[in-house]
Formats: sequence, structure tokens, C-alpha cells
Amino acid sequence: MNELESCIELIHSARDPGEAFRYFCQIVESSGYDRVVYSLLTDHPSLGLPKLHGLASSYPEDWMTYYAEKSYLEIDPVVHTVYRLGRPCFWDDVVANSDLSDDAQRLMHEGGEAGLCSGISFPMLGLAGEVAGFAIARDKKTTERNDYELMARLYLLGTFFHETYRTMYLQQSRLQRPDLTEREHDVLLWAAEGKTDQEIGLILSISFHTVRFHWRQIFRKLDVTGRNHAVTKAIRLDLMTPEIIRTPRLLRG
Repeated sequence: MNELESCIELIHSARDPGEAFRYFCQIVESSGYDRVVYSLLTDHPSLGLPKLHGLASSYPEDWMTYYAEKSYLEIDPVVHTVYRLGRPCFWDDVVANSDLSDDAQRLMHEGGEAGLCSGISFPMLGLAGEVAGFAIARDKKTTERNDYELMARLYLLGTFFHETYRTMYLQQSRLQRPDLTEREHDVLLWAAEGKTDQEIGLILSISFHTVRFHWRQIFRKLDVTGRNHAVTKAIRLDLMTPEIIRTPRLLRG
């Protein structure tokens, strides 16, 4: 078994998403990089998750907190580059771009001070426009030429990790299906059909405030913060199938 096969086998042997990420970090470290962050660059209805920086991360925690507080995901030039081009890139190539805004240059400088001096970023393109990505970094710059062979190897392994993580995350989520009441189920179904809370109340013959009560219960049980997130997560967990709504429940047998 060659080195690439051994790395794939290591990731494949993971028992859960967290372990898969730890194994991928070990592989990255053996390649000369010591930090990894795996993010969702767009909303991911297929996972029931919103746009999220650092779904899994070994970056310094204080940098991750600072990055989130500054909303740096919106101006990160590396993120914008891989999202626009749809292919991997070296950070040095992005920084060399003379068109970078002052804010983007400051972000890259502050990242360097946090120990993220150079790196490679990779996009992961999914169905229905979903885009994930990961970035690997190290705490020093080098004068060596960009290693495209290493980039290709890590891109391949990153793609395998990405698919493994997604599969395990979905399997793990389905094992944690919450119990919804019949009324909570109805509220979700009608919301999936695009009905407002006022319309849902009229259809179910309950008050607007009662609809809002059911939403609070749904948010708590699904561990979400909004209607769209609740609907997508309920669909992913096979808690409902919106297509079954063709007539109001009162008219169905």
C-alpha cells in the first residue's frame, strides 16, 4: 500500500466526523502544515446547516473568535478567490494581487501575526450551488517555489475527507432524531409550503401566538434558530416530506 492509499485508509477508518478531521490534520501536519479549518462557504440545506466558518478547525481559538467578531468571512480574499475560481490556490498568490483592498490586506497581515503565515485553500463544490472549503496553514513563510504536486495530493485527500465527513455527519444526525408532536409536524409542513405564521394559524385553527409557541418548541428540539434552518433540518432528518401536502389536513382522510 502506497502513502496515498494509507492516508485514504486512515480517514476511512474514522468512527465519527471529529475523528476523521483529526486524522486529516495528522496527514496535513506530515506534509509541513500545522493548521486546518473546514468551513461551509454557503448555506448547506443538504446538511441542515447555515453558512459557517470553522465547522471543524485546528486554527488558534482566539483567531477564530476574532475572525468571527470582525465578520472576516465576508472580506477574506482567499475565500473570495477559491469561491470565484472554483479551484485551489496558494495564499501567496492571493496576497501578490495588487488589487486587494486595505481591509483584505489587514486581514492577511493579522492572520500572519496569529501564526497563519502561508497556506493553501481548496473549494469543495456540491449540489445545488453548495460550496464548502478548507484551508491549511503554517506559521512560517518560505522562499521555496509553490509545490503543486503537494497541492494536488492534499486536494485529493481533502476531497475524500470532505465526502467522508458529510456522510458521517448525516448518519450521526439521523441517529439523533427528535420527537415532534403532531402539531409541530403540521407547522413545519405548512412552513415548507411557504405559508406565513398567520396563514398556518388559519389553516390549523389556532392563534398566531400558538403558532409562535410551536416554533419555539421546534427550534429547541431541532437546535436551530430560524424557520428555514428548521425546515431544511427536518427534511434532512426524514421528519417530514413536504410533497405530501396537496390539500389541507382537515380535508385529507
